[in-house]
Amino acid sequence: MRAEAGIEPLAGAIAAHNLPDTHELARGPDAVLLRAHLPALVAAGGALAGRRVALLFRDRLRYIEAILALDGQAEAMLLLAPDLPAGTVATLTALAGTDVLMSDRTDLPGALPLPGAVGASGALVPRARDTEWLLTTSGTTGVPKLVRHRRASILRSVKRGDSGDAHWAMTYDPSRFAGTQVLAQALATGATLLVPGEGMSVADAAAWLAEQGCSHISATPSWWRRLLMAPAAAHLPLCQITLGGEIADAAILSALAARFPQARISHVYASTEAGAAFSVRDGRPGFPARWLDEGTSGVRLAVRDGVLWLRPEATLTEGRHIERDGDGFIRTGDRVSIEGERVLFLGREDSTLNVGGVKIEAETVEAVVHAHPAVAQCHVSGRPSALMGTLLELRVVPHDACADAVALKREIAAWCRDRLPPAARPATVRIVSEIATTGAGKLQRSIGS
Repeated sequence: MRAEAGIEPLAGAIAAHNLPDTHELARGPDAVLLRAHLPALVAAGGALAGRRVALLFRDRLRYIEAILALDGQAEAMLLLAPDLPAGTVATLTALAGTDVLMSDRTDLPGALPLPGAVGASGALVPRARDTEWLLTTSGTTGVPKLVRHRRASILRSVKRGDSGDAHWAMTYDPSRFAGTQVLAQALATGATLLVPGEGMSVADAAAWLAEQGCSHISATPSWWRRLLMAPAAAHLPLCQITLGGEIADAAILSALAARFPQARISHVYASTEAGAAFSVRDGRPGFPARWLDEGTSGVRLAVRDGVLWLRPEATLTEGRHIERDGDGFIRTGDRVSIEGERVLFLGREDSTLNVGGVKIEAETVEAVVHAHPAVAQCHVSGRPSALMGTLLELRVVPHDACADAVALKREIAAWCRDRLPPAARPATVRIVSEIATTGAGKLQRSIGS
């Protein structure tokens, strides 16, 4: 059952559960946010009623507190990623027309801390203002673009029937659209958020989450691949596994099913621009081709010139860069291929690599490499070449850290020769111990030419 498209603030949705004051809304390694804190947070947010407020917190628990304080009170909340350069912050706050900046960073002129003392008692009387949630895209070049959401689009995918006993992991930053989805799902259903500490590695986070009894995790495929390499992953009592933000290929779906046979597995399609669109739960990559005719979850789908377009059940987002046609379909920028009764994702339109005049999807090459039994994680990038335009470079993290690097490189090169056309075969293969991800938990993509 989806959330109603009403304007009830998130704090009000929490209060509607009649949870005891001792109920933990969010828990980190060093601090806990309790149901008893809500009245004080709402009172603190009241000081900024009707204002346009920018939020930027490195401390995720403080970020969650600020969102709960301002939703339903502020005219608008601009959620900014904690690692944005100060100049970009200034540009985005000007574009959004915010008049207050709240942050725990010391390099942002005029930034204020969250006002009010947490812990005050009193009745919670949430306001009904339909606060705008202003989010930024997670692109890797230039100034991020602004997308305006209403609360209805943030709460659209909340499953009200989920148990309040669930313990959700907050692997995303709260400023990301995916982070708002975990935040809303957990808090609007009376569950508990488990918030790993700042700077925790995935291995350390896995150990902490296992100790806390984490039952639900939503994360990018890149994050899941790193989790599967962590010894503590075997101790996670997972009931629900959700993948999003990147292509969920057959290798990661089957690996998760083998490691967590008791868990439900779904991969979701969502974006900052379109909001939450649909979820696939059959354990296979892509989605059923029949959805192009039938739609799914109130969303209509279409493929035009190899690109996915979708029309949400209601126009809940706005942004000057969002491309819509006359029928309300949004161009997603994701390239897809119809293969029989399945629609498979290939990669982003703007991140293909030009190898000798041939357009190559890095994600397609990675899916082939991930299918190799010795590969835990890989990343394809482009290196400029005067002759070929771009040469593909492949970095591989093996399952066995002690594997013979020379032998494994030869084996992977042969694997690619047998399964990929010449232009898609990596020119170089490197064995590495770790592959970095962006602040959104995704692999860094080169922009194609």
